[in-house]
Amino acid sequence: MLRLSNFNYGAFFGSGSSNLSSSIYSNLSQLSSIRSGAYSKALKAYYGKNNTSETSKSTSSSKYNNYSYATNSELTNVSKESSELVAASKKLSDTGKDNLFSSKEKYDSAAAYKAANEFVSSYNETLEAVSKTSNTSVRNSANSMTKMTGIMTKSLGSIGITVEKNGRLSINEEEFKNADFDKVKSMLGTNGSFARIIGSSAQRLESAAEQQNRQSAYGTGIYGRNGNNYGGYGYTGSSFNGWF
Repeated sequence: MLRLSNFNYGAFFGSGSSNLSSSIYSNLSQLSSIRSGAYSKALKAYYGKNNTSETSKSTSSSKYNNYSYATNSELTNVSKESSELVAASKKLSDTGKDNLFSSKEKYDSAAAYKAANEFVSSYNETLEAVSKTSNTSVRNSANSMTKMTGIMTKSLGSIGITVEKNGRLSINEEEFKNADFDKVKSMLGTNGSFARIIGSSAQRLESAAEQQNRQSAYGTGIYGRNGNNYGGYGYTGSSFNGWF
């Protein structure tokens, strides 16, 4: 049990009665600085100077509240390419009244080939982007797409689209334009078509790439990517306020 007779008032208030008021004022000033966040700002200003050369090296970074983060360019590219694949699949599988396969009598094989060729190119570019990242979640998402393509190899071949050994697609213009309309529509122009399925897979791939990119940029856990505690004590030391 603490005895008041043994308490060192001099250590807390300063030595001698003449220093009493100035010591109390000094302690209250420090407490006020902590509560207002001025102390935290001073620390960040000091250490920020020492980190200037390090943060300047990150040329692909953006700044928010004086903290920097850098996105992963490989994941950004996967997101971009998969988004374009979603758009390409919609051109083929759109079931509106003016879609490419709305009428057998008015079927324009040249327009259908153009859309199919764009789809094939976008599919290959997406796989190329995925091949340049080592992110497991993104690769797994892409694998589900390529597995479906493998299952549909024979059916795709019947309309002039070939699945190569490396998983990429190629399209033969003459074979595609001469393919049976019903087969082409079934493979590319319906809600349950190959194009629609790939479009849905591409959407999931895009989401996976964006999610992994955010984690890569900000990091996980309470300390964040650069060891900064974003949620614990705030930027101004505000969480210390509850202590006093």
